Amino acid sequence: MSTEALQRDRWERLLSVFARLRPGEGRSVAYFMTYGFLVMFCYYMLKTLRETLLLSQATAEMKSYAYAVIALILLFVVPIYGALYRRLPNRELNVWIAGILLAVQFVFFFLSHTGLNIGFAYYVWVGIFGVLITAQFWAFAADTFNVKAGQRLFPLIMIGVSLGGLVGPALAGRLLQTMGPPELMYMVMVVLAFMLPMTARSRDAVPPSARSVQTAHTGSRSEIPGGFAYVLRNHYLLLIAAMVVLLNWVNTTGEYILAEFVLQHADALIAEDPRLDKSHIIAGFYGNFFALINALSLVIQLFFVARLIEWLGVNGTLLIVPIIALIGYGLMVFIPVFTMIRLVKILEDTADYSVMNTARQSLFLPLSAAETYQSKIAIDGFFWRFGDLIQALAIYVGLHLYGLEAQHFAALNMVLALVWFGLAMLIGRRYLALKKQATLGEPPSLLQVLRPHPIPPGSRLDYQLPMNLFHCEPGDMLEITVRSADGDKLPGWLKFDPESWRFYGIAPIDLYGNTWLTVRATNIDGQWVETRLGFIHQ
Repeated sequence: MSTEALQRDRWERLLSVFARLRPGEGRSVAYFMTYGFLVMFCYYMLKTLRETLLLSQATAEMKSYAYAVIALILLFVVPIYGALYRRLPNRELNVWIAGILLAVQFVFFFLSHTGLNIGFAYYVWVGIFGVLITAQFWAFAADTFNVKAGQRLFPLIMIGVSLGGLVGPALAGRLLQTMGPPELMYMVMVVLAFMLPMTARSRDAVPPSARSVQTAHTGSRSEIPGGFAYVLRNHYLLLIAAMVVLLNWVNTTGEYILAEFVLQHADALIAEDPRLDKSHIIAGFYGNFFALINALSLVIQLFFVARLIEWLGVNGTLLIVPIIALIGYGLMVFIPVFTMIRLVKILEDTADYSVMNTARQSLFLPLSAAETYQSKIAIDGFFWRFGDLIQALAIYVGLHLYGLEAQHFAALNMVLALVWFGLAMLIGRRYLALKKQATLGEPPSLLQVLRPHPIPPGSRLDYQLPMNLFHCEPGDMLEITVRSADGDKLPGWLKFDPESWRFYGIAPIDLYGNTWLTVRATNIDGQWVETRLGFIHQ
């Protein structure tokens, strides 16, 4: 495809501060950022609410068991999702999923008015809600963008996701001080209804050069239901599933450790001032906790993630969070206090929500539509929560059979993080192989030879490189650099604007000889092609 030398608009120039994007891609990024914002806004509003409903009437141990129930329910959700996928076009699938989530949310909204204790059930439901709505969004994004465009644009889309995760819990924590759970549930239902038309608008906004090749649904004939067939028969997907199990096992065990200390902290505050309300203390802590994590995640997402992926690649970026977990839980073993545990969880969750999440979503870019949708709902659904199931079993055995304490679970997380690191290395190598197959790895090429351009001494120059000068793969992006043919900098009278591919200046009257330049186009993988351009002074 030809690289079009079109100027970016103001929005695209702003986004280019954080990541590389081509002219025309800004509109699609805006839609996906908004879509991702709404997804995470809803999820974190409900996530903050569910912590209050459960922990104000139960223990941190019950929270661990709720994760196990979520995993068991998702064992049935995955094949049901697979059946929906085989019967609905991709455009309609997102609408149906959002509609189903909206309907179930309405049921809990109704039950909240009856006075029933819905804490545990609602905790389980929000877990399933989060799995479905986030996995569906990222499957849709991976199916919409091609590999090279997605690798560039996913960090930008994740900015919207991080903003939703920042605003949602902060607003929920404040609102729960003045209104009840039913009113908060109603707000989420309004946002969910607003999201229904976002799928079609987001996909239509993607320029052709950034779109993936659409494939028809291909149902599995295996006896294994839905996405499980794709995962269990594909070594790459199986490795991702195993990594996700370990990732969530480590993270959820860390949440259990934190929840224990939050309850102890709340009890200590109430002992000092019995007038305090335990549910308000918990809601305030988790509201501030999630808000701080997502604020830091946003900063990292804005200024570091795209650069990390560009410098280290998706494969190298996958290794960052297991390293943080290995070091963080090692410190927790020796300093098992509330401040240290809070700090470790902030660092782990911040890197997980920004760096790891972006890299993990990018792993699905080289896959087909069927592999992406069905395997992703299985991995982010069942296998993600299977990590919770194993974690819940480990918590139960550790507490009731061996009497383990927080630092013992932190030591277990150290071992798991080391295994996680090894899996991430294997996945990264396989991703590079799949990416090469999906993109062909072609370097940019020259489509035409530039003819010398006359510019008499003393005259004004205004020359733009042809739009179809170079060729690159779909979704790729070229950076144009210019230097003198002898390797020196451009002469002082000559300027080049890489945004518009335009040369301008005034040739000196006493200019002798001709000006020969080397024009180089470099893609995002560092591959390049050069051509010569001459300005003839007559």
